[in-house]
Amino acid sequence: MMSELSGYQRELLAHIEFMGRFYGVVSRADLTIRFQISDASATRTFQLYNSLAPHNLIYRPDIRRYEWQDDANPIVEVSVEKCVNTLTDGFGDSFAHIDVPTIAVKNTLFHVDLDILSKITRAINRKRVISISYLSKSSPNGSTRDIIPHSIADSGLRWHVRAFDRESGEFRDFVINRIKSVKTNRIESALPAEMPSADHEWNQYIELELQPHPKLTEISSMIAYEYRMISGVLRKRVRKALAGYLLDSWNIDASSDAHLSGEHIMLHLKNTDTLDFSNKRLAPGVT
Repeated sequence: MMSELSGYQRELLAHIEFMGRFYGVVSRADLTIRFQISDASATRTFQLYNSLAPHNLIYRPDIRRYEWQDDANPIVEVSVEKCVNTLTDGFGDSFAHIDVPTIAVKNTLFHVDLDILSKITRAINRKRVISISYLSKSSPNGSTRDIIPHSIADSGLRWHVRAFDRESGEFRDFVINRIKSVKTNRIESALPAEMPSADHEWNQYIELELQPHPKLTEISSMIAYEYRMISGVLRKRVRKALAGYLLDSWNIDASSDAHLSGEHIMLHLKNTDTLDFSNKRLAPGVT
């Protein structure tokens, strides 16, 4: 039945289910305010939802709202990331700043410069060559680099742009917040060797096998449950180019002998000896 509905109808039903599932109650006003529809349309939408899932929501006249039932079975497939982002940033696709209180908090050390970011994403979308003024450890005062960006990625600590670097002649990662300025070359085009299809480490995936740290045998079952491990192992498929960053931000001990210790280190890379990738040196325990 869900597959027969229009995209707009599914969006309305998803909002009903999200409000009920995560906030406990939902009303017609939640639809009329969010989607600017009439009370009659909201009523028909609730009738549609109840016909598809008659036991998920029960109307409570005393509070004039539908109440989500503890034994309800969600019918709308949703993304975990989307749900968490909605709880922290608000509903919908609005780009406006959210002023209302939220029940979830998301923390970051800094925010990306949107002017810089937008110039990069425009270049990605139009396959442009850009010149950036970039701060690095070797050039802390900045140097000019000609790059051809193709993706942006969250490393867990910073946002990076993945790009072909004409100075080094290879694909590299550039921290977006180290870019001081961007100038687009509207004439010169990227060469075949500079296109995303030539970035082999980006296009290849590897599987990380994460296990409870061998030093934490007394609480290994707790760790396995927390990370929803299967047979004591959590398998994560990641891009080869991002593996080192992710292991670092997740505090994964990647040493062969699992020698690292500390309150923040609870996981160990079980298959570290069989994995090889260029930024593995970034992983904790790798020298």
